[in-house]
Amino acid sequence: MAVIGESSAVSIDGRQLGQHQAALTVMQRLLSAPGIGRFTWLDLACGRGQILSGLGNSLSRDARAKIDFFAYDVKQDYLRETSRVASALGFGSVAGEVGDLSKFDVLLPTEARFDFITLTNTVHEVSPSQLAGVLVDAVLRLNDQGTVFVYDMERVKPPELGAVPFSAHDFRAVSDALIETLSDNDYRPEVSGWKHSTVNGWNVQIQREYISGTQNEIETRRTKATEDTRGAIFGVLGQRLVDCRRTLEVLTTNGAETAEEQEDREHLLHELWAITRALEADA
Repeated sequence: MAVIGESSAVSIDGRQLGQHQAALTVMQRLLSAPGIGRFTWLDLACGRGQILSGLGNSLSRDARAKIDFFAYDVKQDYLRETSRVASALGFGSVAGEVGDLSKFDVLLPTEARFDFITLTNTVHEVSPSQLAGVLVDAVLRLNDQGTVFVYDMERVKPPELGAVPFSAHDFRAVSDALIETLSDNDYRPEVSGWKHSTVNGWNVQIQREYISGTQNEIETRRTKATEDTRGAIFGVLGQRLVDCRRTLEVLTTNGAETAEEQEDREHLLHELWAITRALEADA
């Protein structure tokens, strides 16, 4: 994943964002299962460890001591900061790796499996051509009872050149394509929308226990799952490009009169550039 030049990981001292609290709530449920001795957590694109903010209040010292935490990010300074915060929380172990997100499956030890994998506020920064592989590989890295938690914003504020955000509706098509190929049953994770004061978001929880098939069986479906998920992603982007052009045509004809319309125009122009660039790269 090439890092978007305008993107940044913002850490807000003393404030735990709703999406991070949601992820930690999922983790509380997993940690509370009977017989849990060790709990492995992979935080993909960990940034500056924002998800760890407030975790000391969310989990007891005994629960934190069960966690083997593995951070992964493309930036060395982010990884150092996250590792420092994680170590102070009293986790059972803290480790990390620096690398492109699209290569995490290659850089992690082959035998490594995780109870919990988080990918928060990152999907919009991943190249659409690489996103399918990242999602499929994350699911394949789960333990039998593991969960992948994905959260992102429907709009990036302020806009970032090259960013491709998905709506909850759009990502539902992506998630369905992924699971439909990996699993023989009718499991379809719900993609839930989040309404915030400034920008809406969405999240999906993919639970390995509901995906039918052994590890070897779903490994054999990796290539097709990646292809089908990639097809869904570019199908969504193709329709988004049509909608974007149509809306911009209306704004060009009628003008952007309100502050909201002016903001929409700016976001649509960024979206037009990002989607056109992604589709041209895929051609």
